[in-house]
Amino acid sequence: CGDGVVNITDLLEIVRGWGACPEVSTGVEMMFLFRDEAARPFRITQRDGTGGRMAACRWLALIAPLVGQGALAQSFVNWETPHVNPMALTADGTRLLVCNTPDNRIEIFDVSGSHSASPLHISSIAVGLDPISVRARSNTEVWAVNHVSDSVSVIDLPTARVVRTIGTGDEPCDVVFANGRAFVSVSQLNQVRVWDLANINNAPAIIAIQGEDPRALAVDAGGTKVFAAIFESGNKSTILSRQMVSNLTGPYGGQNPPPNNGNTFDPPMTLGLPAAPPVAHIVKQNDAGQWMDDNSRNWSNFVTWGLHDHDVAMIDTTTLAVTYANGLMNSVMNLAVSPSGHVTAIGTEALNEIRFEPNVDAGFVRVEIASFDPALPTTIGIADLNPHLDYASTNIPQAQRDLSIGDPRGIAWNPSGTSAYITGMGSNNIIVTDATGQRLGQVDVGRGPTGMAITSSGSLLYVLNKFDASISTIDTSRVKELSRVLLFDPTPGVIRLGRPFVYDTHLTSGLGQASCASCHIDGRTDHLGWELGNPAGQMFAFNQTCQAPGGGGCIDWHPMKGPMVRQTLQGIIGNEPFHWRGEKDSLAEFNPAFTNLQGRDSEITVQEMALLEDFVASITYPP
Repeated sequence: CGDGVVNITDLLEIVRGWGACPEVSTGVEMMFLFRDEAARPFRITQRDGTGGRMAACRWLALIAPLVGQGALAQSFVNWETPHVNPMALTADGTRLLVCNTPDNRIEIFDVSGSHSASPLHISSIAVGLDPISVRARSNTEVWAVNHVSDSVSVIDLPTARVVRTIGTGDEPCDVVFANGRAFVSVSQLNQVRVWDLANINNAPAIIAIQGEDPRALAVDAGGTKVFAAIFESGNKSTILSRQMVSNLTGPYGGQNPPPNNGNTFDPPMTLGLPAAPPVAHIVKQNDAGQWMDDNSRNWSNFVTWGLHDHDVAMIDTTTLAVTYANGLMNSVMNLAVSPSGHVTAIGTEALNEIRFEPNVDAGFVRVEIASFDPALPTTIGIADLNPHLDYASTNIPQAQRDLSIGDPRGIAWNPSGTSAYITGMGSNNIIVTDATGQRLGQVDVGRGPTGMAITSSGSLLYVLNKFDASISTIDTSRVKELSRVLLFDPTPGVIRLGRPFVYDTHLTSGLGQASCASCHIDGRTDHLGWELGNPAGQMFAFNQTCQAPGGGGCIDWHPMKGPMVRQTLQGIIGNEPFHWRGEKDSLAEFNPAFTNLQGRDSEITVQEMALLEDFVASITYPP
């Protein structure tokens, strides 16, 4: 390490306290050769010709996940915290700011001059727990949003110190600056809190958001409006009770479960099945305001309530008045304001109105882009970001799957407004589109790309790969990756190895756009009900301890189980059996979902399922 020698038994102590590690002498070259999880050898080489600003232990620490996993795993808590806007540039374009979420730090890189194509790490600043967004207020002041610590860290860049900590409320997600104010989204309180930057010690104004989980923020060029993406915005679907479905005045004359193909079931009901129990029913509101099921039957007379379906909140930065844009998509994952002034949102749309597992197969989610003029938010353009998919097939060749984008998390416009760059956290790629969402290009990057920052000229794009803990630099003219720089990553290997089986859309689905995380978003839930029964299924013998009062009422499970809300993956291992009915004894029993729901060629192997289970076991509820 520099002029010293480090043996492997000292490695963990060096990783934990880099201060004891001497800096690299000018001109020293360090090279490490090791293997990744797929047993492919690769090298990391770092030359330091800048007077020793890069600490050698910083690079030695890169192999920490391969050594001493037990010690690391015991001290590491995985909340599986989602990124929102974890990368930014200072206004002068010389510093790249990066959230190192698992290490609770903001990393600062020099991207000026010769370092623009290969960022040079210059400092690492400890902040709160799980920073997920970072923004530069000026060339010297940076705000980092700490999701688990419920705070914002204000950083002075020249001294690389946190100079103020601001409490925010439960699970803040993002911050932007406009009209002399700082706007912070507070996701679990459904609020945006607003601080007067001239009187930062004063209590913030609180804006109530009529929507669940506001996260990503954006501000227009004039600073007159702030836009908040409502992550769990819904898709205009709702549920009718069993009593409503069984009502003789309903569209099916009280038949329950109702058919889904005219007057019959698709697939056909298994002969000899006992009568199915009455179930609830999913309906979705169409553009005409009618509540329809997947069999084109109108249930509007039974739906006496309404749904907001607020997707983007639009905040006037002077009056703090709020209006909404509706009808975009189910999960609004991020948004940006294009140079034309239109708001562009990306996310996924779930087709949960489609009933029965064999029919849901592979095409149950769409990756979409939506845009609107804030002056006319009812005029919305929506496009599928996977135009090569017709969804008639549930399985296509791998080369075609690799064209798909899945789990979109970041969007950035070039200065001219001709190209938008969108990260696919699940597909490990970036796609380039025009203003209508038409594809212009694609480039593969590291695993789990989320945040981006584009230079003022638009020639370079920096991308944070969350799961790889790396930064890709993209030449936008050639849509080509120029370099990839690794961050220090304390994430234990048990997490890194199992994650792809939850998130990787190219690996785990037949169309390349879906994964377990399409419904278990960020290891959590999409908050939607799905009817995944199967008319062609078989009875399943009740095999649990009956806890019904008096020991009665525990009957065998019928394959027509009715709609059930997706459950979270947090804290489930050790609490088997699974599903609301408890008919799954272990996580391994969900393996058929890879083929039956996601359209994959085959189930994953026993060894891969073990990796998946170990990863799921690591996901912890946040405090």
